[in-house]
Amino acid sequence: MVVVCDGGGGIRKALRHAWPHARVQRCLFHICLNIGAILGTNPRHEASRQLLRLAKELTRVKDGGAMAAWLGAYNAWELRHKDFLEQKSMWADGSENDLHQRLVKARDMLRRRIREQTMFTFMDPDTDADGPIPTSNNVIESQNARIRDMLRTHRGLNLIRRIKAVCWWCHQHTEHPERAAWLARHAWRDEQIEQLYRQAWEHSDEGRQQLFGIPARYGTGIDWNEFHTNTRYPNTTD
Repeated sequence: MVVVCDGGGGIRKALRHAWPHARVQRCLFHICLNIGAILGTNPRHEASRQLLRLAKELTRVKDGGAMAAWLGAYNAWELRHKDFLEQKSMWADGSENDLHQRLVKARDMLRRRIREQTMFTFMDPDTDADGPIPTSNNVIESQNARIRDMLRTHRGLNLIRRIKAVCWWCHQHTEHPERAAWLARHAWRDEQIEQLYRQAWEHSDEGRQQLFGIPARYGTGIDWNEFHTNTRYPNTTD
């Protein structure tokens, strides 16, 4: 079994619980989007622009030769910009941090994807998939769009009813949906849904912050390096 996904925390946890032996193919389009979200659409540094181009080329990898060429190009990029990536900046408290934080973050993300060996599962001949493995999860994303359309059509539902509507829609679009009597016997009660939602919320960043005072996993404050660089900004006065 091969699961094509965008790598969200929820799907990874579900895989460990339900299909622990399933192979994973990471959506190459989402990897490209993630790198673009970190670096921006028009990065300032040449190293960032080159990495963004490499990320976009991922979606064009279709065979072993293209995979080897992409990995070779990425490795050459790391070697070419090794010194640039290792540059540090001194913070006001005396501590050191990466000078090019966004670029290092994007580099580390691609390193993890390569190390996990989940980007090119679709080319592994040992997978037991029935047919060609897609490199993106566009099929399921189209289904998600239909679910969102359904919820927009039925505006005004409270949270519990929205969750029930999504469950009903997914069930009705399975290959062999059960009859209404089966649904009446096995459908989750409102109290069960509320309990599960509460548990999920308590484990979210927002829930942990409000309940236990645990700070968010990723900070939302101003980054010192966004406003302090080694290069003097033009047209300013001292």
